[in-house]
Amino acid sequence: MTTAPSEPPTHANDRRADAGQPGGLMGGLPWYGPLAGFDPARVPAMSRQNYRRELFAALFIPFMVVLFEGSVLSIIVRIAYEGRVDKDLLNQVSSFIAVIPALANLSSFIWVRATHGRHKVRAITRLLVMVTVVTFTMAFVPSNAIGLIWTAAAAFVARVGWSGFTTIRSTIWRTNYPQHARARITGRFAMVATLMLAGLSAAIGTLLGWTDAIAQAGELPSWLAWAPVESADLPKWTMRVIIPIGCTIGVVGMVIWRSIRVRGHTVLVNAERRTAGPDTPTLNPADQIRVLLNDPDYGRFMLAQFFLGIGNIMSASVMPLILRERFGTGYLEGLLISTVIPLGLMPLAIPMWARLLDGRHIVFFRAIHSWVFVSALVMLFFAYSEITLWVMFVFAATRGIAFGGGALGWTLGHLDFAKPEQATQYMGVHVTLTGVRGLICVTTGATLYNTLENTGTGNAKWLILGCLVMTTLGALGFIHLWRDLIKRGRIKPNGARIDSD
Repeated sequence: MTTAPSEPPTHANDRRADAGQPGGLMGGLPWYGPLAGFDPARVPAMSRQNYRRELFAALFIPFMVVLFEGSVLSIIVRIAYEGRVDKDLLNQVSSFIAVIPALANLSSFIWVRATHGRHKVRAITRLLVMVTVVTFTMAFVPSNAIGLIWTAAAAFVARVGWSGFTTIRSTIWRTNYPQHARARITGRFAMVATLMLAGLSAAIGTLLGWTDAIAQAGELPSWLAWAPVESADLPKWTMRVIIPIGCTIGVVGMVIWRSIRVRGHTVLVNAERRTAGPDTPTLNPADQIRVLLNDPDYGRFMLAQFFLGIGNIMSASVMPLILRERFGTGYLEGLLISTVIPLGLMPLAIPMWARLLDGRHIVFFRAIHSWVFVSALVMLFFAYSEITLWVMFVFAATRGIAFGGGALGWTLGHLDFAKPEQATQYMGVHVTLTGVRGLICVTTGATLYNTLENTGTGNAKWLILGCLVMTTLGALGFIHLWRDLIKRGRIKPNGARIDSD
């Protein structure tokens, strides 16, 4: 007699392992207190080996990623090249670097197509090699306009490669980690990487601030007298040392990632090859528009998201200019406000936002969450208008809390509109529109800032006000859509999904 197929015994054992016994990484080292949640013994047995490897990789790879992270590099470039190149050019390039993470989203479909039906880990390894080599070249650029443009171009190429890594990695995660534990497992990787980026940003800011103070003093201390460098160039030479070290440590993470094993890899690759053609994601604008026209609710959701995103990305694009020109911040203060505080608070905010989103429609979530972004821009406008630096730190904290919810909404929002077989296509529309927002902000942000500041110091506050208005329109759009969905019986008044009963 045959019985209906049941879940493999390993999965049942895996769930028991979630509450398992104290275990550890590398020889059974114990995990205590806040680290207990990272214990491999809490991970399903089928996923444990890959989990260990990815967790270690998440500790090492950020040493390289921080070197081309837009919010970090834009602050460093804006200060390091001051007085060495034309100010308007410096502002344009700094703004471009700040928006690179959004721009790089446009490359996601390229990587999906390029790796369709191909070996995933090998593809990731090639991408990480490219990212490492390109990032390494930034250590040798000259301190002039050519070096500035080279740095921006290298950061863009590295970020595009990193976008490919994250795109392919999501496919591997879907295969390697069971659905009931996937969000929890990948969330740990994200938490480690985010905290590493925040800590490394603070360390770089501290080191550059210290060397900048020596440069301002105009004389090397006696214990640095041997260095073949002028005191004024010490911050630049510090980066020439930091970049190779960061790339070298990042290579350790790359080597670890190369050892990842993809479960059912042959089946996955063969299935992709069988579905090649119209079922693969596309950059064809007509296909993107067709999705929005066929699903008016998703179109309205994307419109509200567009306004919300324009305000946020535009303000981020001019952040290095504001911090340096309006507040005169150095390396450490600038990086604390632009990167360290927001990234440091994201892992703390995500559980709070996850509770709000759990079981509720994304429109309800955005109708509440968006106002935190609005509040942050209100603080930015006030801080800029009154030249009040401490408010900038409050702004950074508020934005970090908002980013925590944004990370969830950006990743999961499309799933409340798309059918399972449409998920990739809907996410593709979202990713593409994010890239379009980045293009708009790259071409207008620094130009508007320079134009306004040239008419009078402090006039860039009107640009910030414009960002605030755009973000507010997005928040109001979510509220309007939420009320309309309730009226049409699509969701409950408390935001719960009708199909979740």
